[in-house]
Amino acid sequence: MGGYNSGKHGGRPTIEASLALNLPKLLRDGLARPNCTRHGSLIWTNTDTGEQTASIRYETHLGDTYGRMRLLYTSTDYWTGEKRAQDYWIHVEAAPQPFGGRRWWFVCPKRGDRVAKLYLPNGAHTFASRRAYRLGYRSQRESPRDRALSQAFKLRRRLGSEEGIGEYISKPKGMHLATFERAMAKVEAAEDIVGAHTILLLGWFTGNLTPFQ
Repeated sequence: MGGYNSGKHGGRPTIEASLALNLPKLLRDGLARPNCTRHGSLIWTNTDTGEQTASIRYETHLGDTYGRMRLLYTSTDYWTGEKRAQDYWIHVEAAPQPFGGRRWWFVCPKRGDRVAKLYLPNGAHTFASRRAYRLGYRSQRESPRDRALSQAFKLRRRLGSEEGIGEYISKPKGMHLATFERAMAKVEAAEDIVGAHTILLLGWFTGNLTPFQ
């Protein structure tokens, strides 16, 4: 199940920095199937570098409407660094849909609610729902400057540039000039926002501005 998330980032736990079990994707990929037993390994990779970041062994046993999924892996305690072997089952159940058919859900081990995805933040031991771990999105925990900075670098990477803010970007070979100019306009707009917030930040540090100005 390569590419299931994700690199690791500092700060409070976020969805993007957690391992995710996506039940609809498991079903689409044939790694879980009603009235079948499946087993194997799930692999996570860093979407930026392609480097493997985690793997676990699993078994799925699904019937018509109920089932369970076994997870086996080693977790690391956030505070002590202690390694712990994990081996537990997660309940799975199907609910009828308004227009026919059924939809499968995980039953969160911590809250008991039905969810399509379960998460394992860095330092946690058990996959559970987003609400169980009070996970937010990285963008919700970034400052306006950080969001603009992330957007600027993202736009730069789309044009094949790994250079810093304000550095020259060459037009990628084969890209139409009009397309390149539209992309550059977005880069420049994002970098203008970064610059404006940087000026404000420097002003606060030097005492020339206050947060209320």
